[in-house]
Amino acid sequence: MERAVEISDLVKCYEDEAVLKNLELKIPKGTIFGLIGPNGAGKSTLIGVLTGLLSFEAGEILIHGMKLNPKNELEIKRVTASVLQPPLLFEQFSSLEFIEYVCEIYEVEKEGLIEKAYSLMDYFDIKDFAKIKVNKLSSGSRKKLAFVTAVLVEPQLLLLDEPFEAVDVISIERMKNVIRKLKVKGVTIIVTSHILEVVENLCDDIAILHNGKIKAYLDSVSRKELQKDSSLHEIFEQYVEVEKKDKIVDWL
Repeated sequence: MERAVEISDLVKCYEDEAVLKNLELKIPKGTIFGLIGPNGAGKSTLIGVLTGLLSFEAGEILIHGMKLNPKNELEIKRVTASVLQPPLLFEQFSSLEFIEYVCEIYEVEKEGLIEKAYSLMDYFDIKDFAKIKVNKLSSGSRKKLAFVTAVLVEPQLLLLDEPFEAVDVISIERMKNVIRKLKVKGVTIIVTSHILEVVENLCDDIAILHNGKIKAYLDSVSRKELQKDSSLHEIFEQYVEVEKKDKIVDWL
């Protein structure tokens, strides 16, 4: 099976504390991959490392067969797009200027780009903000603008860190539709989310990250078998060792 991402013995530290601890992960090409875990598990840190925004202390990362290092960094970035939490945007640009600028960096074909941009912005109900400065947008609109831009650069690997946070319900469904269409085109999509139901219904494979390590990798076959008896939420609680608190708070 061809891999889009291969991670071996990855260590990432903040000061003297390891956040990712000899992490091992292999993500098949052309899949929608879900990464779930409690707060502080290291999900956003892992996405930051994969984007090249964060360095790492040890280990090896291959993206589409290329080792993530200074020599290959530019080539990897040309085929990778991301929506981070919070999104990284140019605050003084208008929404359309931001899209055009990022697409220029990625050397996207200019012919038809504006039409595609307006079409996607209309789909996500932000077309009216095309000439509005980014710093005037709401949190949800900023997230949708980042997503639209990431789609327009036509990546081979799309990294989505909490893409549905602060986004309205209708737009979440539309984002999921676009993600599925990208998968059909062969794009690999990595999604982190706290919304387990969204991950369960959207993703092919799911990994549970806890205390800086992958505690479980659930492909479509193992998920089907496990979920005969347990929901994803129950499986998640088992692997992250959630303390049972069934008794309601006394004062309620």
